[in-house]
Amino acid sequence: MPTQRSEAFTGAFISEQTAPQRNTGKLLATEGYVVGIEISGSGARQTVALADLDGAILYRARRPLEYVPDSATVLDLIDEMLGEVASPERLSNRRILRVGVAVGGLVDAARGVVRTLYHAHGWNDFPLQDHFEERFDAPCIIDNNANAAALAEVQRGVGVGERVVLYIGLGRGIGGALIVNGTIYHGTTCTAGEIGHILVKEDGPKCSCGGYGHLEAIASAQAIARTMIGLSVEHPETEAAISRVTGGRAERITAEQVFRLAADGDQIARYIVDDVHKYLGIALANIVHLVNPSMIILGGPVAQAGQLLIAPLQERIEQLCLPAARQSLRIVQGSLGAEANIVGAVTLALQDL
Repeated sequence: MPTQRSEAFTGAFISEQTAPQRNTGKLLATEGYVVGIEISGSGARQTVALADLDGAILYRARRPLEYVPDSATVLDLIDEMLGEVASPERLSNRRILRVGVAVGGLVDAARGVVRTLYHAHGWNDFPLQDHFEERFDAPCIIDNNANAAALAEVQRGVGVGERVVLYIGLGRGIGGALIVNGTIYHGTTCTAGEIGHILVKEDGPKCSCGGYGHLEAIASAQAIARTMIGLSVEHPETEAAISRVTGGRAERITAEQVFRLAADGDQIARYIVDDVHKYLGIALANIVHLVNPSMIILGGPVAQAGQLLIAPLQERIEQLCLPAARQSLRIVQGSLGAEANIVGAVTLALQDL
């Protein structure tokens, strides 16, 4: 049975029998909308969007938090945003047909369960799909945010027309996804694509998952910024450079700024960036030999470094990979930018409609 809140949403909906219909080329879908929801890996950033059946986002709400909240706080806030985004006035007597949720953590998409968020608490084995289906009285699809962003890039972004695509989300953590013939490859237990936890450096720095030497601990946006700040303490010139580019707020240094400082000749920044190129290149080369993609799409904040990141990685692939494995491979920056996750959530919701 729908909850009282979901009844508030569905009260403005008209029945499927009387609603006009449209042929999407897949199933005969009732006129209406889909809702996309993004929950970040820290739980501190959420986005809710209302979209039409062509995937155009009509209205969105975003509520960043200044602290790392628990699951109850996040879901209460999302409920408030849902009330704003899916108000009866916005729905105009049409139904919400499906909900898609992109989650920045380990997700069992087959069961609709969030296994864990490494940077937040209260999410272990959380039945998020059931939660939103009760709220909306509509089907819900949840998935990892890298899978969602990858699907969006392949269907609506830079990867259109590519058959085998590897997507790498270089954010606070590092996520990955493999799209084959337009479909997300989840693996046996829905952990395919967890490239951030590939071991690339024995006895390397500690990762958010508790392991050591994982790619995420070296090449994520958070790892790059933390390493830059930590090493700058003994290098006054680097400290001054950080202060200059951040307006005196060293804690706000971004990965892109570190890459630009490296390009300008800062030795500490160059050391960090060289490690990113080295170890990310190793991880990508191994995956290229395993799955032979035609395109690698780089997304997330680190990818904002553009060719300062991509050109050296392309060179590493040339050095490390067999010619037959790399001859048709392109490494590109994602075209959806900061919107990739929420567009991905909408794209999840539109599957098979």
